[in-house]
Amino acid sequence: PYTEGLASVFRDSFTELGGEIVAFEAEAADATNVQPLLTSIAASEPELIYYPVFIPLGSLITKTAKEIDGLEDVVLAAADGVQSPDFLANAGDAAEGMYVSGPDLGFANELYDQFLATYQENYGSAPLSVFHAHAFDATNLVLDAIEEVAVQNEDGSLTIGRQALIDAIAATSGYEGITGTLSCDENGDCADPRIAVSQVQDGAFQAIWQYGQE
Repeated sequence: PYTEGLASVFRDSFTELGGEIVAFEAEAADATNVQPLLTSIAASEPELIYYPVFIPLGSLITKTAKEIDGLEDVVLAAADGVQSPDFLANAGDAAEGMYVSGPDLGFANELYDQFLATYQENYGSAPLSVFHAHAFDATNLVLDAIEEVAVQNEDGSLTIGRQALIDAIAATSGYEGITGTLSCDENGDCADPRIAVSQVQDGAFQAIWQYGQE
């Protein structure tokens, strides 16, 4: 699962850098009581708790951690699964000061500026999801591939060959998107893997480290 993979990579990388993992635990995504888990973790006296989960469980862990003896001042850190206004609303003041890693949205190009202006005009607000730019590029990449391989039949319907579509997407190279210049590799990965770290400050995510910074 996605969350387990993130936790494992964090554990391995942190250990390689000389850090010590004092506890490595798991909890059900639909858990409604994380007090026993966090009480057990508190006994290990951690300095930081990293929990790359999604909004419901992330909100619960964030709020409950502030109520556990020994965890009141522990640094909290999560991943892109909670990088949403819904998480901030659910976690409230308990989220203040925590860290979150996610996509780097520090794009500086005309395409992105045009996208934001058009989105604001159409919907009356800025995009809510941290994945909006990547979703836009992915959708257009797929639509362009469909346009390339679709065959119009005599009755006006379209036939889109599955393998032809796969091959067209896999052949993507030098695609100019709002997230950067995209090329797909042999594993089907096409995104520009730029990560940023944000901190919750005054109830909002504020970028404090972006890709390329020391």
